[in-house]
Amino acid sequence: MYQLPPWVWPTALGIVCVLALWRGRFDERSAAFCYLVDWLLTRLAYIVSGQAEVVVLGIDTALLGALLWIALRTRRFWPLFSAAFQLLAILTHLARLADTNVSLWAYLTAELVWSYLVIGAIGYGAWTAPRYANADAVAPADTRR
Repeated sequence: MYQLPPWVWPTALGIVCVLALWRGRFDERSAAFCYLVDWLLTRLAYIVSGQAEVVVLGIDTALLGALLWIALRTRRFWPLFSAAFQLLAILTHLARLADTNVSLWAYLTAELVWSYLVIGAIGYGAWTAPRYANADAVAPADTRR
């Protein structure tokens, strides 16, 4: 069974955070910062306690709340995707807690896929943020022609 090297995830998250600082606006920077804090708190939870699934579920739920807050106050679509992928990560946590017969490999693979998709959506939002910088200034009624 193939396993990604341990440096791949921190590198991908770092690239998204730098991209959000470089090209992103407040929403993209906030989402990247929230995900970085989520990742650091998750690492800390597993260092302090080896069995930290419930704590990590709480941390991930807080991240979902932050992503939903961003999604509800912006006109961009990427936060909807990042919040949806984060919701799938939370449902994966709940499935593992509800049924211990779910294999560890399936659980970790699903969490990994959802995590990459969340930061992928944030990265997309940061990359395309300059293109939409002036679009948010236009009122919806002014867009009709």
